[in-house]
Amino acid sequence: MNEKEMMLVEGMKRLRVIEKRVGNNSAHISNYSSMVSTEKPLFETEDKQKKEISKLIQSNKDLLDEYLILKKRIEYTNLSVSVEMGGRTYAISDLLVIKRKLASMMINTYNSLNDKQGQQRLRGSYSESTTGQRPHVVRLYKEEDKIEGLQKWQDLEDNIESRLEVINATTPLMSLPSS
Repeated sequence: MNEKEMMLVEGMKRLRVIEKRVGNNSAHISNYSSMVSTEKPLFETEDKQKKEISKLIQSNKDLLDEYLILKKRIEYTNLSVSVEMGGRTYAISDLLVIKRKLASMMINTYNSLNDKQGQQRLRGSYSESTTGQRPHVVRLYKEEDKIEGLQKWQDLEDNIESRLEVINATTPLMSLPSS
């Protein structure tokens, strides 16, 4: 297949078009693949209808081959193209993983810095310790570190979306290396 020059965003849109075309072809195949013996074929003769079914099946095979090649080119581009964000260099694929999963995992990590467990245990403890002092919750983290960490990951998560839009629109889809 001839690898025409296209941007990442065009490649991703083409994948969606291929998915729709395969679905439409499958619906036509289902519609054309059987009939009642008393019906007139939709394509004048049964042979013409069988040929149409074969063409649609072949079309889907060709579309799937195009999809696989295009998907590999997108993945190769995402692995190969580096982007600088926040003083750090990431591959596009890194940004996608951060956006989809890792940012929320790190936000959850910083949100886990809290005194909920200590407060719960305090409610179940005796009113005075053996030293005669009232028990209290001790935080083993700095609130400033929590706020700073949360802010960093929330900003990164927010910035990735807009940055990827620009990157996808301006980055040419790479050709696959020859094997």
